[in-house]
Amino acid sequence: MLRDAEDLPHLLSHFEQVQEIMAGRKPLLILDYDGTLSPIVPDPDKAVLSAQMKDVLVSLAKLVSVAVISGRDRADVEQKVGLKQLIYAGSHGLDMAGPEGFEIPEKVSGETLASLKTAAENLSKQLETVKGCMVESKKYAIAVHFRNVAEEEVDQVKNAVLKELDRHDNLKKGTGKKILELKPAIDWHKGRAVNWLFEVLDFTKENTIPIFIGDDITDEDAFASIQAEGIGILVGTHGEPTAATFALKDTEEVRVFLEKFYDYLLQQE
Repeated sequence: MLRDAEDLPHLLSHFEQVQEIMAGRKPLLILDYDGTLSPIVPDPDKAVLSAQMKDVLVSLAKLVSVAVISGRDRADVEQKVGLKQLIYAGSHGLDMAGPEGFEIPEKVSGETLASLKTAAENLSKQLETVKGCMVESKKYAIAVHFRNVAEEEVDQVKNAVLKELDRHDNLKKGTGKKILELKPAIDWHKGRAVNWLFEVLDFTKENTIPIFIGDDITDEDAFASIQAEGIGILVGTHGEPTAATFALKDTEEVRVFLEKFYDYLLQQE
C-alpha cells in the first residue's frame, strides 16, 4: 500500500506503535546516509556525520545489528561514518561487507563495468560546460548531480543521460533528489539487499524485525520489501507516494528517534 508522505503518522508522536509492531523481536536497523544520517548538501564530499549521530550509532551497535546502505561507493560511506562495528553497503546494496567478514557475491559482469567506464567518460565530456553539473563515477554506478545546475540547463543534463543510456543495453536509469544514475541493468536494489542481509545474518521474521530509515526514491524498494513485517521510516519527502510506515521531518529528528530507540532497547536488555 502506498500513501502520500503527509499522511504518514509522525514517528516521534507515535513511538509506542513501534514497540507494538516489534512485538518482542530484535531489530535489524538499516539506514540510508545522505538525507538520513547526514543532511543533503550541495557538495556530496561535505556531507559529514555529526558527533552526536556517530555517538548514538556506536551505542546502538552494541545492542543490535546496524547497517548503512547508500548509493555511494561502499568505501566512501564507510569512510564517512567511520565505525568498524557497522555493516556497510554501497551502490544501493551491490557492494556489501560487515564486521562478521561476509561479502556479497559479485553480481556485475566485466562487460557492464566497461560500459559504466565508457558512459562516465562520455558524460564527463558532454557535460563539462554545464556549470554546477558533477559526473561522479562510482564502482557500480555513475551519478550525475544537477542540484547546482541552473534550471534552464537541467533538461540538457537529463537528455545527455538518457541518450547515453540508449547506447548501453546493460545499463538502466536510477533517480533520486536532483540526481540521475546509470546503474547495472540487473534485478538488484535496496530491498533485495535487505533480504540478503537477513539470510547472511541468519535472521528470521519470527525473531528479527527490519527497520529501514531513508529519504529518497531509491529507499522505496526497501520500504516495499519490509512493509508486511517491518517498519519503514521516511525522512522528509521525495515527492512520490511511499510504502513507508512512519515519517520523520529531517536528520535531526532521525537522531532524536535513534536516541529514544536506544533508551527503549536498553530497557529491554
